[in-house]
Amino acid sequence: MIRIAVVGGGPKSLFALLALHDRLPAHAQADISADVYDPFPPGSGSVWREDQPHLLRLNVNAGIVDASSTLNEADFAGWLAHNVPAFTGEKYPPRAMVGRYLREQFQRLEEHGNVAVTHAPHAVTAVDRAGAKWQVQGAFGSALYDEVLLATGHGLGDAELGRTLPGALNSHPLIGDYSSLTTADIGADSNLWIRGSALTAYDVALLLTEGRGGSWQGPTSGSTTRELRYIPSGREPRRITFASRSGLLMDPKSEAVPPAITACLDRFKPPLRLYGSHLRTAMHDVGQLSGLWVVLLRCAQECALIMGTPVSALALWRTALTGVSVTAGSGCLSGSGSRGPEESLPVKRQPADELRNSLLVNHCQAPVTTGWLWARIWSGLYADLIAVLDRVPKSVQTGQQFATVARNLERFAFGPPEITARKLLALFDAGILHMAADGEEPGQGAVLIDAVTPGPGVLSHPAPEGGPPSGLFAGLLAAGHIWVRAGERGVLTDPDGTCLARDGSRTLSLAAVGRPTEDPTLGHDTLNRGLHGEHQQWAQRIAARVTALESTPAQRPALKE
Repeated sequence: MIRIAVVGGGPKSLFALLALHDRLPAHAQADISADVYDPFPPGSGSVWREDQPHLLRLNVNAGIVDASSTLNEADFAGWLAHNVPAFTGEKYPPRAMVGRYLREQFQRLEEHGNVAVTHAPHAVTAVDRAGAKWQVQGAFGSALYDEVLLATGHGLGDAELGRTLPGALNSHPLIGDYSSLTTADIGADSNLWIRGSALTAYDVALLLTEGRGGSWQGPTSGSTTRELRYIPSGREPRRITFASRSGLLMDPKSEAVPPAITACLDRFKPPLRLYGSHLRTAMHDVGQLSGLWVVLLRCAQECALIMGTPVSALALWRTALTGVSVTAGSGCLSGSGSRGPEESLPVKRQPADELRNSLLVNHCQAPVTTGWLWARIWSGLYADLIAVLDRVPKSVQTGQQFATVARNLERFAFGPPEITARKLLALFDAGILHMAADGEEPGQGAVLIDAVTPGPGVLSHPAPEGGPPSGLFAGLLAAGHIWVRAGERGVLTDPDGTCLARDGSRTLSLAAVGRPTEDPTLGHDTLNRGLHGEHQQWAQRIAARVTALESTPAQRPALKE
């Protein structure tokens, strides 16, 4: 019998176990078992809890969500059509519906899978080597396993918070749990100060307005704008303030991309892949990424020409480094408008005005910006970027530069759906929502909410300066079973998820997938299981081990990898 401990019960662990099920014969339960450790219901985990308010919507196109297997061939869209037809065809359905879908797929795996799966509703605090096995420990005691898969997602029960906000109502990050947002603590006369100006902060603002009975009006029939008007309920806070170091909001997703832009992106995928091939064969750019930026900048400039808005590489690079978007020119599709200047100097707008302009740009009702161009590049080529940069070593300086650029471009590319942005804009217009000015502090008696969630990886900051907030990863790092390269935050693994030790060797039977491996591999904050292949290769390795066990005489010791 091969015993597996899966630490974390969210989508990544579900995908891995489903892949394993699909590779095993029906009688394999006698040879393999998996205990899934997570205090929250497995499948949905902490992020996708089924008890979340329905006003909290999926932030990506529902079409990417797919936990199908030989147990159930329905992807999320098919499941919705059959189980909750009222939401059929919705691009951004409630997250609770996603959680229900994922939870049902896990339950089906438990009941009918080729792996004997059990949910262990506990947090794991340590994983230690015990001879050829692993000892998994927590408040529940300890147990021995042949294999361990680390799929901890957004954090562990024992993880310490990083730079906390003193006096905040919530003592833990707002990851699927909004129980701290009570009317007793946040009354209708409250002055609410929210640390953060990204997606979690938007959740809080909507929960305390729409979630308290507020509503949205418009646009009216025949209106040339898509703007909404907020109708207060009288129970929302008097003032809600977003406060962040950048003082910037995320740009809304563009719901429709011009076909000519899509075609341009497709033309640049082969040279991007070719660059990645050269990078891996060490022909040039070793430890650097200058060739990557050349390809992306050329693509952005060609997209700008298609939109009738020529822009210099310098203006684009400045936006990538600073996160400040500027107007690239005027006009929409090539030939449909007059050409403007090659680039414009930054014009300081208020956050609400920036948000309004971003919505107009998305619908070709305002001149294209450098931020809009980067959003098309970063989102349109993201799957290729993940493949090109997979486990590529970078110098510390290059890694820092890439992290800065990626953070800025993700703000342009992976922001909220347009409907969320329009709701935020209505709250600004109603005088309820504000953005803190640089250096502004919470007012006297302000109610504080920390809407900053833990970053990916296993270190609070890149190695070697950053330390592990979690005792589990601290122990594995101290023992040398896992390794974080200088300038990175995540565990380095082989393509089958096997962790690499401090000396560069494979730590046999210890694997990690998802957020703990961010930096060596990119893009783990997604439900798109097609972007990464580690769970598939891990499942293939485990299935091969089961096959070898079945062909081994019963009295022989279990095979080592």
